[in-house]
Amino acid sequence: MFGGAGRKKKEESLSSAMSPDNPPSKNAGGASVTGFDPEGLERAAKAARELDSSRNAASAIELIKTQEATKQHEAAAKRSEMEAYTQQMRQQNIAAEAEEARKTLDAQTQHDKQRSDYKDNLERKRQIDM
Repeated sequence: MFGGAGRKKKEESLSSAMSPDNPPSKNAGGASVTGFDPEGLERAAKAARELDSSRNAASAIELIKTQEATKQHEAAAKRSEMEAYTQQMRQQNIAAEAEEARKTLDAQTQHDKQRSDYKDNLERKRQIDM
């Protein structure tokens, strides 16, 4: 029903892939009000039309698609690498905080023991002096 069986695959040309959805209107002076010179775009469009008429147009489109897919895969790999690094840094921070908390607890325990020993010695001296 929705599979689209029987439909022919629409041929994609480089000029149709490169053309903007809303092409700029041509002014009498050749440049727009903003001072943008469309000459570069016109050269690119001409090159795209020439490439469309070339016998290597389909392979050029496939090459461009392959290059774009490669760039996207590289970006995804870089993103994954950065996420893994971030996660590793979080784990290291958690471990460092846990170690600091353990050291603080050990120091507090030792201080409490020394204070208890001092009070005990002080009480014994009072008992002896009486």
